[in-house]
Amino acid sequence: MRRLATLFWIISLLIFLTVLVYSNVYLPNSVRIQGSGADSWFLQKSEYFYSAVAIAAFINGAMLLLGGTFQLLPSFLMPIPKRQLWMKDSDIRKELYLNLKAWTKGLAFCFNLVLIIGMIDVYDENETAIFIPTAWLYILVSIIALAWFVTYYFWFNHIPNTDNE
Repeated sequence: MRRLATLFWIISLLIFLTVLVYSNVYLPNSVRIQGSGADSWFLQKSEYFYSAVAIAAFINGAMLLLGGTFQLLPSFLMPIPKRQLWMKDSDIRKELYLNLKAWTKGLAFCFNLVLIIGMIDVYDENETAIFIPTAWLYILVSIIALAWFVTYYFWFNHIPNTDNE
């Protein structure tokens, strides 16, 4: 499960970069971010590009930092079910920290999907030749994120067996 979460996170980063570069090539110099008519909010193409990169770097960096800081928390602050069982042995604790890192990468995957869909919305907002309806994509990402949060309970409710027999 850990490798799968990391794989999806890396794939989402690659898709994000692909959509970013594609939209940077085909968007006009003045990118409409939101609204129409007098309510419109515009950014220069380079400002839009670097803002998207900064937002993605911040979110992914925060998720990686969050995944790495779980091992610094005292055991009574660990946000997991069956905390006492997870903390009783150093091998099980190491497994817990690796699982928490992977879980936060999966959460970053969900955030990256939202960023990708948002960039597609901006691309569509600028009246480009390609229109992609994204309302159903937001629903799909919401379902994926909800499933990921439910997975948290089941993933950490099961204590791995470390008996070496």
